[in-house]
Amino acid sequence: MLLTGCDEGRLYDDTPTVADQEGGRVTVDVCVRNEDTWSDSYTLSIAGFEDGNDFALISKNISPSLSDGTAHIEVTGIPAEVSTIALCALDRLRRCVTTFATVEYNAAQGQTAGYDIDFGLCDMSMAATIQRDIFNTTCVQCHGGSNHSAAGLNLTAGNSFSELIGIASVRDPERMRVVAGDSGESLLYDMLSGDLSSGWRYDHSVEVVRSERLELIRNWIDDGANPR
Repeated sequence: MLLTGCDEGRLYDDTPTVADQEGGRVTVDVCVRNEDTWSDSYTLSIAGFEDGNDFALISKNISPSLSDGTAHIEVTGIPAEVSTIALCALDRLRRCVTTFATVEYNAAQGQTAGYDIDFGLCDMSMAATIQRDIFNTTCVQCHGGSNHSAAGLNLTAGNSFSELIGIASVRDPERMRVVAGDSGESLLYDMLSGDLSSGWRYDHSVEVVRSERLELIRNWIDDGANPR
């Protein structure tokens, strides 16, 4: 069993998203932090995935049962096609938006002995997910990496949100980089999702091409742009 540590919900009901209870079983213990920073467009879940498929074959929501954020989740009826059990965020299509931790899953063991998994303490912050999955992987090379911040914007961890939320753009001073609660008025979202910057030195719309990543930024802004 391969366990990858946590880097750092809501489901539409509290039942597994599969009716047939035949199949494998996992029990998961996790202590979560900042799970309340996610908008209602997402579900923080324990989910099973097939290789090469970003859509969960089965999932169950994470509902902390104790005040310290501890949750104990049992998922039954896991299909044999599942190869990975993940602590993750799913969108409304049950597509994986980000993964916090994973365990390799073997159907034979899951159907006999089952799996007992302890993911430990996990920071599931929505803002931290955007920092890790988008800013760190896509933006910091120009905005903050190697002591260079294009357009005076530093998107490295610890700097990004204070330089985005409610701050006027250097490139277009009449607009705010991020307007909390309004992605349509936020230069960041317009720049990434359309051709706004096509006449600039660099067209930023080529950077974040996965629809779920753009939706993540849009939903984060529309839900209030919580920097936590």
